Amino acid sequence: MMITDTDKNTDLNFPHGSKLFRYGTLSLLYFVQGAPYGFQTACLPLVLRKTGLSFSKLGAMKLLFLPWVCKPLYAPFIERTKSKHWWLVTSLLVLGVTCLCAALTSENMLGMLTMVLFLLNLASATQDICVDSLALKILQPDELGAGNTIQVVAYKAGSVFAGGSLLWVKDLSSWSGMWLVFAAMYFLCICLVCGLGLVRSEKKVGWKNEMMPSQSFLNLIKENMNCIFKVQGTVWMVCFVLFYKLCERGEGTLPIYLVDKGVPMSKLAFWTGIVRGVASLSGSSLCGFLLSVRSFSPDRVLYAAAKLRCFPIFFQFLLISSWGREPIASADSLDVISWDSVVFYLAILSFCFANFCAGVLTTAAFTAMMTLSQSAPEHIQSSHYSLLATMEVLGKLAFATVSGSLIDTFGLDCVFVLFAVFSVLTVPLLWFSPNCEKEKQKPSCDKK
Repeated sequence: MMITDTDKNTDLNFPHGSKLFRYGTLSLLYFVQGAPYGFQTACLPLVLRKTGLSFSKLGAMKLLFLPWVCKPLYAPFIERTKSKHWWLVTSLLVLGVTCLCAALTSENMLGMLTMVLFLLNLASATQDICVDSLALKILQPDELGAGNTIQVVAYKAGSVFAGGSLLWVKDLSSWSGMWLVFAAMYFLCICLVCGLGLVRSEKKVGWKNEMMPSQSFLNLIKENMNCIFKVQGTVWMVCFVLFYKLCERGEGTLPIYLVDKGVPMSKLAFWTGIVRGVASLSGSSLCGFLLSVRSFSPDRVLYAAAKLRCFPIFFQFLLISSWGREPIASADSLDVISWDSVVFYLAILSFCFANFCAGVLTTAAFTAMMTLSQSAPEHIQSSHYSLLATMEVLGKLAFATVSGSLIDTFGLDCVFVLFAVFSVLTVPLLWFSPNCEKEKQKPSCDKK
């Protein structure tokens, strides 16, 4: 069962073929795509922790990211039914309507909030499949460095908007006002996509022959997976993206620790929202420069950034151990020279440097992933990249789901030791990285 020639690498999905237009369209779509993740990792945990929610429950809420993990299961269905334009607009509409409905709830209605977050993740994961498929089609090999920089930077910018700006809106107005601003972003994006024709509706991707009744959807998934893992280097890449993000749970834990210390929400919104985002975006931009202008290999950048990341994570462990769990004397003590202010700003400095390294690592990793996916047979490139991206998300969420329970059971200090160990172990894992430049030969997974 193979896709027809309508899936060839062309610019038919865009009304203009200019590089600027393609980059601009991808920037908008990835910005919107990053907002739900930033909201759920940088904004919502602080709001809910303020209401007294435990680390264990905050960690368990990461299970609502399950639609991202299941993307490889339903990506073939999306690729072979409606057009990418239809799925993209529908997912944006669901996101906007869900945010409007959420404005009618409150932060204490955890049951309703759970349903809202699940719908946000399902629609956002569907949007991700469509946008990644477009990126694979329109980016040329020499544009991968710049294209993946745009992808990561725009995604992080959307994450910063949701994680920092929406927290500010919540602090200045209300819970409902925050959700209304969130919904307005999606409806504006729908107007731009449809009104300006940013993405044209292409012909539906289909089969050369109609599917026989015996050819079940499970067989389709099995066939795709067999082809995917025949691509040389896929097994190592899956192992790497599953592991390299485990230690970054510290980025989400430190701001919650600062909430417990009594740091004002407005100050956290600025430092752990806006400034943190700028640091991460700077790392991604630097990586894009090294990859596209200086022609560094992704492996070389990954290795250097992985070594640097070990230092701020270990430093955060030392700061938390020395500062303790007792609340600060007062919020004003952070504005004058005192023990609390010195430790607070050292924590912010290490936090921002860790996010800078994470920005470099993420951009290099996604470039290596897309390079590997483009070496796959054309009819499985989208599914191949979707699987790698899913494993990357699973790596981020796997430890995050259980880390809350570990913190409540063993304490924050012990768990930060694990973060430091995971960051160190990422370095030797890179020693076994295959040379992606030598993996351009496609495996024989011929069309039937």
